[in-house]
Amino acid sequence: MKENAPKKTWFQTLRTLWVPLAIGVVTVAALAVVVGMVWKDYRTAMMDSQTRQMELVVQSTADSIRVLLEEYADRLDSIAEEVAADAGLRPAVARSDTIRDVWLENSNGEVVYSCYGLSAVCDVLITQTEKISYWQYHSGDRHYLVMKKRVGEETVCLVVDSTVMYQQLISEIHVGTNGYIVIKNDDDLVVMHPEAVQWGIKVVEGRQRIYQGKELDMSSLSELLRAQQEEESGTLDYYSYWWTDPALPRVHKISSFRHLDVGNSFWIVSAVVDYDDLYEPVQQSFVKVVLIFGGVALVLVLFMFQMFRLQERDRRSATEISDLKTLNQTLEELHRSEESLAHGQRLQMMGTLTGGIAHEFNNFLTPITGYADLIMADADPGSEIYDNAMEISEAAQKAQEVVKQISSMSRKNVETVYDAVSVEGLLHRTRKLVETNCPKNVELKEENELSGECVLGNATQLQQVLLNISINAIHAIGTEGGKLTIRGSVVPRSELAALFPEEKISEEWSSYVCLSVTDTGCGMDKETMQHIFEPFFTTKKTGEGTGLGLALADQIIRTHRGRIRAESTIGRGTTFYVYLPVLEQQQEREQLQWGVDSKLRILAADDNNKVLDLLDKDLSALGLSVSTCSRRGELRQLLEQQPFDVLAIDESLMSSSGVDLCMAIRGRYPGMTRIVMTNAPTREIVDARSHGVIDGYVVKPVSASTLLAQIRSSRKE
Repeated sequence: MKENAPKKTWFQTLRTLWVPLAIGVVTVAALAVVVGMVWKDYRTAMMDSQTRQMELVVQSTADSIRVLLEEYADRLDSIAEEVAADAGLRPAVARSDTIRDVWLENSNGEVVYSCYGLSAVCDVLITQTEKISYWQYHSGDRHYLVMKKRVGEETVCLVVDSTVMYQQLISEIHVGTNGYIVIKNDDDLVVMHPEAVQWGIKVVEGRQRIYQGKELDMSSLSELLRAQQEEESGTLDYYSYWWTDPALPRVHKISSFRHLDVGNSFWIVSAVVDYDDLYEPVQQSFVKVVLIFGGVALVLVLFMFQMFRLQERDRRSATEISDLKTLNQTLEELHRSEESLAHGQRLQMMGTLTGGIAHEFNNFLTPITGYADLIMADADPGSEIYDNAMEISEAAQKAQEVVKQISSMSRKNVETVYDAVSVEGLLHRTRKLVETNCPKNVELKEENELSGECVLGNATQLQQVLLNISINAIHAIGTEGGKLTIRGSVVPRSELAALFPEEKISEEWSSYVCLSVTDTGCGMDKETMQHIFEPFFTTKKTGEGTGLGLALADQIIRTHRGRIRAESTIGRGTTFYVYLPVLEQQQEREQLQWGVDSKLRILAADDNNKVLDLLDKDLSALGLSVSTCSRRGELRQLLEQQPFDVLAIDESLMSSSGVDLCMAIRGRYPGMTRIVMTNAPTREIVDARSHGVIDGYVVKPVSASTLLAQIRSSRKE
């Protein structure tokens, strides 16, 4: 029987749980800091929102008063014009809720005429403008705004009931719990106020006189008045009293104000509210948020506490299941190895199959291409026969491109094979590939200034470089949309030497092809530009890029004896320039005939009789001596019977290696030029060419022109 495990002491239990306890304390402290920061931002945002609402209220009120004052001024101008036209006229006005009467005053300011007999006592001049003066009158509890305009020896007065105007426009506007709107002139004289006793008094002096029995601190209010005089609008907080409360409590207030232009002067429309009316709702809502955060923090601490308890239990069980985990990992690795092996076998079978298909298609295309060339050579260039032959030749060339793509799936060491690459075709294929990855918000454009230039290199690698740069450009453009331009042109060597003064540019090539990729994306700064070609440097997020794309592109282009550079501007985009040396070629039929001895004796060996028939007819038409054979024994017999200057042999004649045969007969026929006809240049063929085992190779489908071009090139060397 197992002995009972000793019970843990309180200290041991605490030592086991110190990690979750420490994490809980740190979490609570972090949440407290976060809550404090959030409270500060939340309070500021909410207070700003409340004050913006007050500013909107003040602006709306000021606009309404301005409209009314303009309407009253127009009414007064109309009456004044009538009086000016008829000196004895006694004007009349239609009464409304606010327009109560119209008066005429003599030169001494005495009312000599009243349309409705309204009488009131003049309190104070509010505002004096060039044409109209604004006065405050009262009659009992009613206050009137009297607008006066001088007409000759008389003064026309329009009497407006400002008490009703205040009730209609302002008193119904609720600002906070007990806030209100007050209107003052440019001399701090109260024009309108919810307390009737304060109409027509100075804000500070008048209140000190009204409440002379109380000690009032007006310093903060005086600072507010000074700021309202200097600024056209704003929101300020200050300390004052609730004048509508008989107890006159001193409170913290917020005032949002705006100037209302009256002639060449102004009135101040101000909304006043208790600071607590804005602050307390914000505080109460945030307390609720804090309580929610506190509950979440408590749940999080309890969860972590339980999690560590489970982790301690799992740690004790880990030893018992370690062997099972190891065994499981071994089985999984074995399973993955089996899947990888099966996948590799499937790829190998696919490569073999595609290689065979490409070989057969090349054999079919060879006579098609050759006979089309023969027809074009014999036909008149303007005839229908010539055009039909041209269509056949172009279709065969397109089929040849498809075969090249199929055969690339089965090539070994394809990245090491260099050949003449048409830059226009490379540019066009790259644009087609970019289109499949280009979103709708990116406009793709191709600008071609080339005229058939070729470069010596690996088409797959060069296309990989342009495609990688183009994909990076699409990422730089992002979701905002933009333009991507792929451009090809030819530049002289001197331009490249000027762009790379610190590097020695080879003088072997007089001109270079310039391939550029331009985007209108976010661009890069100078610091980033200095590191873009460094391995593992990337500006993308973790997991989105390795930082190897441009470094590999620079390595590939330099291997092709070229250069790559970039220009970029923040916010305007980036352009990558790829420079490659132009390969000088002579491919015209007449040029191919020039320089080839018409007495050359050519032996062509291929197990496809159609290919042999084509070469025989095509080369014989050029006046060359041609012999053909389709078996290795026949080939050796012909070599022994008569001398030959050129041997053109299929890479896999009768399932045997053409390179091996060339190597075997090299010592016996040292003066004979050995050319291998192949579906795709492999490492074996390239190495044989570099070591002199063969003199050259041509890629199927082969024609007389391509074969003669290689013969001339090999014999020149």
